[in-house]
Amino acid sequence: MFQAGDLSDASGDEDDVLPARIGQAPGRTYDSDGEENGDANFFRRAAPIYPKLILNHENGGAGLRRTTSSIARISMAIRRSLRLPRRSEARLTREQEEVQLNKERKPEGRLFTENTRNTRVGPSSEPSRLDEILENKRLNRVDKVKKIIRKSDWPVFHEIRSKLWKELCNNKCFDSSRILYISALEDYDRVNRGKPQTPQILTDDGAVINNYDLKEKGTLKLVRILLIIEQLRPEIVYAPLIYPICSLFLHYYDDDADIFACVNYLLNNKGYMMTAPVQWAASSHTILALIKKHKSAAYALLKKRLGSADDAVLVKCLQDWLQWLFQYLPMQYTCRIVDCYIAEGHKFLIRSAISIVYIWSKIQKSSRGNMEDFAGKSLDEKIDAIRTELKNTASGITISTSTFIATAVKIRNLQSSTIARLQAQYEEELRDEVTSRPRRIRKVRRTIFCEAFKSSLIDNDSAVELMSFMPARLQLITPRLVYKLSQDGASFFNFWDQAERADQSILIIKTTDNEIFGAYLSSSWAERHDRKERTKSKYWGTGESFVFKMNEELELPEIYEWVGNAPDASSDNSPQYFMAATDNCFVIGSGGGDAIRISEEITTGISMASETFGSPQLCKHQAFEVYDMEVWKVLTEEPTEYDLARELEEKKARLQRNQERYE
Repeated sequence: MFQAGDLSDASGDEDDVLPARIGQAPGRTYDSDGEENGDANFFRRAAPIYPKLILNHENGGAGLRRTTSSIARISMAIRRSLRLPRRSEARLTREQEEVQLNKERKPEGRLFTENTRNTRVGPSSEPSRLDEILENKRLNRVDKVKKIIRKSDWPVFHEIRSKLWKELCNNKCFDSSRILYISALEDYDRVNRGKPQTPQILTDDGAVINNYDLKEKGTLKLVRILLIIEQLRPEIVYAPLIYPICSLFLHYYDDDADIFACVNYLLNNKGYMMTAPVQWAASSHTILALIKKHKSAAYALLKKRLGSADDAVLVKCLQDWLQWLFQYLPMQYTCRIVDCYIAEGHKFLIRSAISIVYIWSKIQKSSRGNMEDFAGKSLDEKIDAIRTELKNTASGITISTSTFIATAVKIRNLQSSTIARLQAQYEEELRDEVTSRPRRIRKVRRTIFCEAFKSSLIDNDSAVELMSFMPARLQLITPRLVYKLSQDGASFFNFWDQAERADQSILIIKTTDNEIFGAYLSSSWAERHDRKERTKSKYWGTGESFVFKMNEELELPEIYEWVGNAPDASSDNSPQYFMAATDNCFVIGSGGGDAIRISEEITTGISMASETFGSPQLCKHQAFEVYDMEVWKVLTEEPTEYDLARELEEKKARLQRNQERYE
């Protein structure tokens, strides 16, 4: 049985919030109960009474007075419900601007480690308080450490991050864990000698694959750490949290042994990391039960939008809760969650997940979520819609990190014993179902270190398989869709206008006979303009390219790589007809025949056996009609906010040009 948290927590962490007393104005608290330090009363300061003008009487008093933005209204609603001190509209607006600025801010100081691409040390007005934390930790004042960490809003670039997590995990076994790792690393290097391997966690359903934009060097370190953890801890059969936790540590610590010692601390101490499928299956049920008890309005909204009161149905909306925290939330929020998680245990992750649902409910209430959008939808479609809304709540969060942590902390009377009891109850109920469920072994050559692209033509396993055959340097960032025939139109004008922007790309074709095939292209289609560079040949590209077709039995793509990559092949004597194009046609993989040739405004094509890739005809009939086609841009670095805004403006301009062209 997993017990979430081994810290004494009988108070439910509500010592900073007192209920309104008889005769006391709602929203006010008294400061009569002193704390050991002056700033401990931060959340207990008296909040002013909200005047009647705060209500929107035009809507029957049901909503908040309109402020400068809907974001500010949501933030105000959350602060009111938490009984946090009220902020003026101007301060709320400034807070939202600060939240957006922190998301975009990139300090120009030194990098924390050689593993990270852009996590740098920067100036901050937030005091470190590390010495105070270490002194209270030494004196075993666990609650005091917990309160300091909750109230210290350190950004991702704060200098304390080079020490904080390591110091919190540092116990009497820390040095022995380091020695264990160093010894295992020597054996690993001697046995494997650089031979690529894939950690089991990368093939587990529900694993969060997010390295927070590590460099290639950092990602390779990450894989090595995961492999050694699996080797030294064979009893761990399912731990989807390990990947993002190790990734975050690698941004701030260079020494692999330190990172292993920290993760080993989390694995060894009860209440930190769940390591079995039944525990994670039960966790969603535990969160729903706690929402039902502590956030009844959010629970009621969930029932209303789904049109069901069955908890077995409602819980399906919450199954992605770990991804909310470690895939979709911006990094500064996740780092603050991890601060509290290392100090308090798994319980704080539960608190954070409940907070996401609570914030979602406030957004839906403030925006008066349209129930008409759910009319006519099946139950599964409603579940998918709510899961998307929760994901968007996390990825587009607009309250500050301090308010988010306060939202998690102010869940009244939530105790570790309650979480442990509910978790044990649901584990027992689900044990037979989970253990009897065969663990699917994927036939995937998975070596990618980011989330796979989400195609409407192929499933996730197939996307993973395709990405795993790309060069390792290109497996770190999720590709982005730049062209889709059914959305952008069957026109070479539109195709070239968008597909040429990709230096490398993945092409997926679906025919009217429901056959699927395509290619990975290692060069840009824009090279079709460089005729002077190809005086002897109309073809260009490199041997990293490949073509594929879907195997219906395996439900995975069959990959056909360049014949020059074969061990016994000579690259000089191998055909190199990778890519060719004109304004109204493109060819992939020629030599004896074209593996893929598309013409006639992207509506028809042919496929034949190709000598370049040693591939057979990719579809049943040589000639085919195109039903849909996608082009995915393979990225070498994450796009900036400026890049995304520029792409949006360019897309609008293209749509306008197309409209004028057709008129």
